[in-house]
Amino acid sequence: MFPIRQIVEKLCIILTIILVYENAYVFYSYLFPYWWHEQRYIQFYFHLIIGHWLLINTVFHYCIAVNTTGFVSNLKLSNEIEPETDRRFTLCKKCSLYRPPRSHHCRVCKTCVVRYDHHCPWLNNCVSYNNHYHFFLFCIYMTLISAYALYFGHYHLQMKLFNQILLRLYDPIWKPFFLVETLIPYENIIHPVAGFLIFYLFLFNLVTMLLVLSLTVWQITLISKGQTCVEEKIMKENKKQNPTVSYTNTYDLGFTKNWFQFFEIENGAELLRILFIPKIFKPKHDGTSWVKNKHI
Repeated sequence: MFPIRQIVEKLCIILTIILVYENAYVFYSYLFPYWWHEQRYIQFYFHLIIGHWLLINTVFHYCIAVNTTGFVSNLKLSNEIEPETDRRFTLCKKCSLYRPPRSHHCRVCKTCVVRYDHHCPWLNNCVSYNNHYHFFLFCIYMTLISAYALYFGHYHLQMKLFNQILLRLYDPIWKPFFLVETLIPYENIIHPVAGFLIFYLFLFNLVTMLLVLSLTVWQITLISKGQTCVEEKIMKENKKQNPTVSYTNTYDLGFTKNWFQFFEIENGAELLRILFIPKIFKPKHDGTSWVKNKHI
C-alpha cells in the first residue's frame, strides 16, 4: 500500500510542477510578446506584476512546505524538559517516542509529528507546526494562480492564435479532434500537439482550482476554530461513540486570536504583510506547549 502511495505522491508533486510551469510557459512564450507587440502596455505591465506576484508566492510557499518537516524526533528541547517525566508528554505506542500535546503519529512517515494536521500527498510530506503556515498560503496562491491562468490565459491565448474565440474550455475532452483540426492551420505559430496539451492543461487548471479551493475553505474553517484536521477527526469520533458527552476544543481562543495564534502575530498589519509578501515562518516556541482557553 505504502509503495503505491509513495508513487502517487511523487506524481502529485510532478503534476503540481507541470501545472505551474505550463502556466508560466504560456504567458512567457505567447501572451507577454503578444501584449507587447500589440502595444497593450497596460495589460502587459498589469500581468507582469500580478502574474509574477502569484508565481513567486506559489513557488516560494510550496518549496518550503515540501522541504520542511516537523518530526517530534527533531525537537530541540531545553535542559529543563524531561519528556519521560513531564506530564504533558505521552508515549506513542507505535514509534515509542514521548510526544508533546497536539502531536500525533503519521502512519505514512512512521513517526510522530508536532501539531500534526495531516499527511499531504501534494507535498509528499506532513503538514505540521513548522510548515502549516506555508501549506495554507500555498493553497491560497495555488487557487489564485489557477483561476488567474484559466481566466486570462484561455481567452488571450486564443486571441493571440486565432484573433477570435474558437474553443471552449471543455473541447479537449468533448471534441479532441475538432481541437486538433482547429490548431493545424496555425502550426506555424504553435505545434498542434503542443497546443492540444496547453488547452488540455487549461482544463486541468479548473480541476486544480476547485480541489485546492475546497481544501483552502476547509483549512480556513479549522484555523478559525483553532483546530487541526486530526483533532477534528478525533473529536467527531468521540462524539459518535459517546453522543451524550459534551466535547470541547480547549485550543479555541476565539476567531481573531486563533488566526493570530496560527500565524504567531500580534496585529492585523502583520497579517496583511504575511498574506502579500513571501516570508519564511520562524516558530516562536519549541512546540511543547500551546495556549489554551482558560474558560473551557
